[in-house]
Amino acid sequence: MDRRRAAVLSVTALLAATGCTGPSDVRDSPPASASANPPSSGPTAPTVRLVEEHLADLHLWVSNQSFRDDPVVLTVSIDGTEIVDQRFTVGSQHNFVLFPVKVPPGGHVVRVVSGTGVDFQERFTMPEGGRRYAAIGYVNAVDDRGRAIDWFFRSTPIAFA
Repeated sequence: MDRRRAAVLSVTALLAATGCTGPSDVRDSPPASASANPPSSGPTAPTVRLVEEHLADLHLWVSNQSFRDDPVVLTVSIDGTEIVDQRFTVGSQHNFVLFPVKVPPGGHVVRVVSGTGVDFQERFTMPEGGRRYAAIGYVNAVDDRGRAIDWFFRSTPIAFA
């Protein structure tokens, strides 16, 4: 791993671990129409879907951390179900947007595609009970070698949340 990529990953990990707080925090909020799969009930409800925050099994935070690609469109899907498709600005890099998601127990695949051509996939496992927390950060190193997606998945709330 080159030094620049390691530095970008370290900074993103530090932000996830210590949190982003302060009066300069700017958060993009998902538009009212951001729900690609609106909450529904009954047998026709999709297995993976956006729900109200208190009903979510997964608190998914998404952010653009690149001053070079500002704004960037990110499309996020879980098991092929689109959860997010929106434009993210970098702001002060402290703008993580929450998407509360209902995800059943078991193995899943998250896929993130950026408008700049990054295509990222990662497997994760949801437990039988309890909530999980994830953060997706779009990054781009200054030398153009570093367009990437950082993915964090954990059992405890992320400090900035």
